[in-house]
Amino acid sequence: MEVGQPANFGQMEIDFSLVLSARVPFLCVALAGCAHDETQLGPVSRPPCVAPEITLADGSCMRPGIAPDGCAQGFLHDGEYACEPILPSETCPRGLMAVPGEAVCRPVMPCGRGRWGDIPVDDSTVYVDGAYVGMSDGSARRPWSTIGEAVAAATPGALVAIAAGSYAEAILVRDKALRLWGVCPEEVEIVATGLTAGSGCPPAAVCVTSGASGTELRGVALHGPGNGVTISGAEGVMLDRLWVHDAERGIDAENVVGPTSLHVSQTLIEDNEEYGVFVIASEVAIDDTVVRGTKSQATAPALGSGIGIQLNCSEGGCDLTTPAGGTVRRTLVERNQDRGISLDGGALTVEATVVRDTLPEPSSKARGHGMTISVACGTTCYPEGRANAVVRTSFIANNHDTGLAVYGSDALVERTVVRDTQPGADDQLFGRGINVQLACYRGACDPALRGAAEIVGAVIEDNREGGLSVLGSDITLDASVVRRTFPRLADNHSGQGILLGLACEDGVCNPMTGSSGFVHDTLVEQNHEVGLCVSGSDAIVERAVIRNTLATLSDGAFGDGVAVFSHDRSATASLSNARIEASARAGLSNFGALVKLATTEIECAAFELEGEPYEGANFVFEDLGNNVCGCPTADRECLSVTAGLEPPEAAEVSSSSTP
Repeated sequence: MEVGQPANFGQMEIDFSLVLSARVPFLCVALAGCAHDETQLGPVSRPPCVAPEITLADGSCMRPGIAPDGCAQGFLHDGEYACEPILPSETCPRGLMAVPGEAVCRPVMPCGRGRWGDIPVDDSTVYVDGAYVGMSDGSARRPWSTIGEAVAAATPGALVAIAAGSYAEAILVRDKALRLWGVCPEEVEIVATGLTAGSGCPPAAVCVTSGASGTELRGVALHGPGNGVTISGAEGVMLDRLWVHDAERGIDAENVVGPTSLHVSQTLIEDNEEYGVFVIASEVAIDDTVVRGTKSQATAPALGSGIGIQLNCSEGGCDLTTPAGGTVRRTLVERNQDRGISLDGGALTVEATVVRDTLPEPSSKARGHGMTISVACGTTCYPEGRANAVVRTSFIANNHDTGLAVYGSDALVERTVVRDTQPGADDQLFGRGINVQLACYRGACDPALRGAAEIVGAVIEDNREGGLSVLGSDITLDASVVRRTFPRLADNHSGQGILLGLACEDGVCNPMTGSSGFVHDTLVEQNHEVGLCVSGSDAIVERAVIRNTLATLSDGAFGDGVAVFSHDRSATASLSNARIEASARAGLSNFGALVKLATTEIECAAFELEGEPYEGANFVFEDLGNNVCGCPTADRECLSVTAGLEPPEAAEVSSSSTP
């Protein structure tokens, strides 16, 4: 096209020399609409798409989110894009549990009948009954009256059958593997009383240590001062159908005296302090388990998680010779304080798991994250301590500050719902669904420790401030839905669907921390301020629909489907086979950036293409062909204007990545 002359629309002067580069052959350059006699391209003929499919700019159909057959066992598809867990409508009463797939609360295990219930006794069995009075030899007729006596008398591999009763003991299993089996947690409890000097264990109801690999503990309740269970220097320890409650740490596994690994199954872990399950430099498998009501410790309020896993790190760095991590499957993690699941270094796979209702730490009112995946930090953050997590077919909802946080680490998120994140209780800020950012620790952010996430088939909805925030990091977003992001409560600002931005603190942004993002086969709808915001960063968008972007609630400003601005760093965006519909302000706004468009439709926006010079840089729209605009249908060339609009504010990194 030929570059036009300045035109006047009311009080606004438009300088066409700034509107388009000479390379951009858009047909019309005006504020709103072309004359009726201008060239019309005509509507694109396309086959109908069947909801919840969405029509792309080239007429093909896209179905984002989780497919109807993509839910994990224990979840149901909602008929649209997401999977919902099958669980009771209310939190189960104390002592009862339900895992995903169970709609009714139940006891941890049935108690069976008779003195020994359903314990599978055999010729090796040593019997315990606290109510027995008389001479004991460990037989069923003359059982030991304490568990400690039975443990001492049992031969390696023996079964210790425990009858109903309350046992005020501290059980030490060392130098031999045993099978300790109670009739049921409702009727058998071990109350921690501390351990004698030289045991090698901190106070705990049960400690399994050197020489006791393969030990099993089943069918009992554990509580009292100290930990419920401590494991160190023993591998393949089985914890099955336990009720671990009101302890300092519910389950504590550390490699202090040697390699340590454990399996936690069908267990209820509730109302403990600091951690429900704490694993350091050890391997854990958790399945069909409930971890709830963990409280931050009064003397260390910044420490606390339902499940916490970390590398062994010190001032000199992290020990990578001792692995940390494991799996969490079909587990409910709810109503814990500070963080639901935290991974600080190491590797973890989370599948078919619900993490919900995490509460802020009560003294500072900070955090309340659903799940954090963070590089390990000590006096500083250690590059070798980068965490790696897979979160698959899970449900993360109604947490505080951030639903799923990735700090200086790597994550693969597949077929997972992140929903209803509440703002931080301390400042009413954030409420982000997924936050991927570089590592920030003790007031400093490290540009070398970028976050990275691949997000496939996710549904990120009904969060606040940012559905998906990417700051100084890199993401791939594929076949996903990001919608209904609301402004933050503190000031009714923001509410962006997807943000790719710099790392900014207290209004100062680091130009070395631009983000990159590839967005493919994704629906972005009903967000506030901006659907997709690219600030000092780079984005490639293919096969996407960005629609119904709303203005900011506080002042009615913004409402751009896509906004690209070169804030402290040049920004670029490439869109192909994309649809941008029903934007309150601009379909696509460009502030001193380079934007390339191919086979893109922009429908029903106050400004279709809006460009502004920004921070000394001119804007460029590059037309790669087959782009159309209009309202109510996109059937003509697009309009580009300079209307004096302002870009949105830069987002801040979260300083609560690590306490």
